[in-house]
Amino acid sequence: MTWAKAPDLGDRPAALARVREGTAADRADYLRSGLCPVECGRCGVRVLAKKNSPQHTSIQWTAEGARRCATFADRPGEVAESCADVLASIDAAARDGHLATSPQDSDGAQNRNFH
Repeated sequence: MTWAKAPDLGDRPAALARVREGTAADRADYLRSGLCPVECGRCGVRVLAKKNSPQHTSIQWTAEGARRCATFADRPGEVAESCADVLASIDAAARDGHLATSPQDSDGAQNRNFH
């Protein structure tokens, strides 16, 4: 007996096409949908951000932004997950109503922590 993480679907082209379409839609939703530009209050770098919940923030950095970020520039050669100043700017944008926080969890259920 063999185990596979997902079925091959090679013998079912219509099902394979539906899975590929769904995967592309999920990727677009996760990576691009709802992203809004936010400018860092410290150095002016712009990132694209989305608040999926009060605790979950998605950030898309450009190569230019990562090069110009004051926090990253202060620590050359170090790997940092993110910049506290950018995170503070995103939180401020959400608090001020410039960046919406999704009222639903990723599974579509009402987010009980939404404010």
